[in-house]
Amino acid sequence: MPAYVTDTHPLLWYSTDSLRKLSRKALRVFERASRGDVLIWVPAMAIWEGALVHRLGRIRFKQSYPDWAEALIAQPGFALAPMDFDVLRLSWEFQPDSDLFDISIVATARIKAVPLITKDEAIIESEAVEVLW
Repeated sequence: MPAYVTDTHPLLWYSTDSLRKLSRKALRVFERASRGDVLIWVPAMAIWEGALVHRLGRIRFKQSYPDWAEALIAQPGFALAPMDFDVLRLSWEFQPDSDLFDISIVATARIKAVPLITKDEAIIESEAVEVLW
């Protein structure tokens, strides 16, 4: 089964019906994951960053944040990628900028050896990981 890791922004755009912000390729992957045809690894740091963005009022989920996170991971095409020692160790090697969330998310994609769904220019320019956008 094809697999990907998602960055926070595409995950939140998909989850809040801001679908026009996604590329066609990214939208197709999210739709396929919702059907269980592909797997999207959701880094723990993306879930945490989603909570922070929600708390700051930059996004609104249709349901409560905890219900959204649980429902997301319960879908057959989505799985939580934990923040473990391997992610921490590899995060030390990658620093496109000082964003701890980005560093951890890229490390997760590298450990899983799958493309990262992102529009983030710093990550794309770093060439540290294959990008789908």
